[in-house]
Amino acid sequence: MSAAKKTARTWELTGQWASAWKIFAALGVIGLGGAAVGYTQDARRFAFSWLFAFITCLTIALGMMFFVLVQRLTSAGWSVTVRRTAEFFTHGIIVLIPLFIPVVLFMGQLFPWMSHGTGEHGAQGGNEPHGSIEFVAPAYAQDQPAQPAPGPHPPIRINPSPNTHGDRPVHPGAPRPGLGGHGNVPEGAAAPGAMGHGPIRGPNVHAAPGMPDPHELIEQEIMRKKSGYLSKNFFLGRMALYFLIWVVLAVRLFGYSTAQDVSKDPNLTVRAQRFAPGATLLFALSLTFAAFDWIMSLEPSWFSTIFGVVIFACATVSSYAVLILTTMALKNAGPLEGAVTVEHYHDLGKLMWGFLIFWAYVSFSQFMLIWYAALPEETTFFHNRWDYHPWRNVSTIIIVGHFVIPFFWMISRNFKRNLNRLQIGALIILVMHVIDIYWFVMPNFHLGKEGFHFHWMDVACLFGIGGVYGAYVFWRMTQYPLVPVGDPRLERSLHFQNA
Repeated sequence: MSAAKKTARTWELTGQWASAWKIFAALGVIGLGGAAVGYTQDARRFAFSWLFAFITCLTIALGMMFFVLVQRLTSAGWSVTVRRTAEFFTHGIIVLIPLFIPVVLFMGQLFPWMSHGTGEHGAQGGNEPHGSIEFVAPAYAQDQPAQPAPGPHPPIRINPSPNTHGDRPVHPGAPRPGLGGHGNVPEGAAAPGAMGHGPIRGPNVHAAPGMPDPHELIEQEIMRKKSGYLSKNFFLGRMALYFLIWVVLAVRLFGYSTAQDVSKDPNLTVRAQRFAPGATLLFALSLTFAAFDWIMSLEPSWFSTIFGVVIFACATVSSYAVLILTTMALKNAGPLEGAVTVEHYHDLGKLMWGFLIFWAYVSFSQFMLIWYAALPEETTFFHNRWDYHPWRNVSTIIIVGHFVIPFFWMISRNFKRNLNRLQIGALIILVMHVIDIYWFVMPNFHLGKEGFHFHWMDVACLFGIGGVYGAYVFWRMTQYPLVPVGDPRLERSLHFQNA
């Protein structure tokens, strides 16, 4: 009997693939070394590059966790042979915990709210100062300019710039629309300009002698309202809770499956199914608030209630891409031969394509609602990713590469059943996922400013974290069968036929 057939029968990771974790480990060491060198050159850029790489890998791990939870919730039989691969990636979230330490150490470099305000919220966490939080004024402001209020207060003037229509006298005592039409701008703040003309930049706004800086006043008001949530100790407490939830879910889901390999006890399938509903609720809440904390608070004046759903969609569609690429590689090399067929890939392709549409739907919904409401504290997010080089180009690439191309590439049933074409589609989505997370994180490095450039440190951090994560995943693959051999639905999955 050939080695390939033997491997296909036992579904063990043998041969060259048994050493795959060493390749990932070497890649991780090289990446971590490059990241360390980059840190000595620019600590703040290192912090942002590290966060980008960490979120990229974390979202893939969480997307895999969601896949496993759904299979348990629905008692799915078709997916048994591919579920173990997702369980390996889910269990890999354990190794991401120590990799989050640099984010904790550089919180002050990453999150502006760490260095604004007073008391705990004003504690400096880094060596470089943060720029002022920038705002985009509502569209109605230029049509309804503020009227001078009686009193001796000297006006605050907005100097002409490419994004304004010249000097506008603003009197600090005058009533005016507040941020998004709620309340009044604090006394002494600059009058809002037209939303369509870009953000009001710090250098163009000047307070008259003896008057407080308008940016600081607006900033203090917003941070005062969010100070209960954006506090260092609460942030760290939530962080610990998120990782605790994820580790418990990953260990339990992996434990149910691997224990059944030995015991063949069908009750473990029932226990996993009963565990899934509560676990799914915890998963949804933890992912949503982690997205708020670790990505959205990079620009603390901005908010979106749908942002957690957007990150969930990113995680899910990218995890299907990784699952397809990994199982296909293992199938072609032998270890999963006979366990995963074109029927499984057809279903995986449908799910990946469906969640791609879901990603486009929630992403467009977020944009449309923010554009329609024209609230200044919301529109800054898209202005900062469209008004400045090179983010307009990146935004266009995401629209075309993350939706238009893969949508039409995989819309056909034949393409989903053509493994080479499906593999190309999955690779496109995975690459665009990396660019998408980059687009979420990195504009905050030069928020509201020109001059951002791609840096080799971004790749080094991605290789470092991705290498360590991949090494752990493939190392675990050498210790357990690649399919859950004790699952009572295994035979159903092996002979699965698509309708």
